[in-house]
Amino acid sequence: MEKYIFEESSFFSAEIANLLKTTYFVMPNWKWCVLAIAITLGIVLRPIIQFVLKEVKKHNPFTKKFPTSFSAHFLNLKVERPLAWILVIFFWFATGDAIGLTGKFEIYYNHFLRGLLALYAIRLVYYAVDAGGNVLKEMAAKTESTYDDQLVPFATKSMKVLVVVLGILIALQSFGLNVMSILAGLGLGGLALALAAQDTAANLFGSITILFDHPFKVGDWVKIKDMEGTVEDIGFRSTRIRTFYNSVITIPNAMMAKETIDNMGIRPARRIRQILGLTYETPPEKIEQFCEQVRYLITKHPKVNPETVTVRFNNYNASSLDVLVNFHLEVFTGAEELEHQQAIFIEILKIAAGLKVDFAYPTQTVYYKGTDEVPALPLGQT
Repeated sequence: MEKYIFEESSFFSAEIANLLKTTYFVMPNWKWCVLAIAITLGIVLRPIIQFVLKEVKKHNPFTKKFPTSFSAHFLNLKVERPLAWILVIFFWFATGDAIGLTGKFEIYYNHFLRGLLALYAIRLVYYAVDAGGNVLKEMAAKTESTYDDQLVPFATKSMKVLVVVLGILIALQSFGLNVMSILAGLGLGGLALALAAQDTAANLFGSITILFDHPFKVGDWVKIKDMEGTVEDIGFRSTRIRTFYNSVITIPNAMMAKETIDNMGIRPARRIRQILGLTYETPPEKIEQFCEQVRYLITKHPKVNPETVTVRFNNYNASSLDVLVNFHLEVFTGAEELEHQQAIFIEILKIAAGLKVDFAYPTQTVYYKGTDEVPALPLGQT
């Protein structure tokens, strides 16, 4: 008759040895004890293993020497937690094989551990995809094209979704389920699913259209209907736009693909158009001098395209003599545009002050019956 180690040990009495050999539920008590000790030991050792892996990762000379490599990006993520759990799960697998689990309990035990293993393996591969995406993002930043700057985040997100879906399918297959029959069964309800998810599919195809048609990129200033702002993110379902009052608008990509998009961010130059109203008391020679000096000022500005400069007296308004000022600034951001526009407008004010040219404001002339006086009153006064 087979004897166990605890029967021959002096640490266990005959009563305890018989108790350990006795089967109360599914398997002998000694197997339950060993399994409980192994599970407890794994739970206790897991944070210790995680700490050791974290220290090894921290003092790894390879990541310091090659900070932009895949391994450096991978180790910069919190990979020590899933790695520690995977090592513990393998320890539990080994314990189950060593004590010889049998019957349905062995099946349930192995299925539970496989589920845990699949969970942390998927998480580890997910981190690997994230690290690969960071490497590609750095490579894309070094190229002149901005298309790959948009494509890399989209491809990374797609790979993450693929990893999760394939991981779940492989886990189900390891449990003994026929994945192909499950997919075939899902195919029977494909029509209902397609009808329920038609908006999601439309948004997905809209995001693909945006990426390949390239109407805008992250960072561009765009106008869509009455919405205007800077593109912050292009996702699977929607595009997020940061407005100029600092809120975020989320627009479905299906709508983005159908609407007319005015991309203000790709303009080679930005037009500045302003009407300067001078008082009717301004002499013609002062108007000519004013126009000439303003034209010279704008033409000599380093950010202005001189071929687009127009400064002309062009209109007799109700209460002013209008001078049209039109030019194009060769800048790429709204902040630059406002900065140079302000500098030019301040210099125009200095020119007007030097020539003693006054800017007009809305006035109204009121004639009183029986008098020759013609007082000029501000608009709105009687």
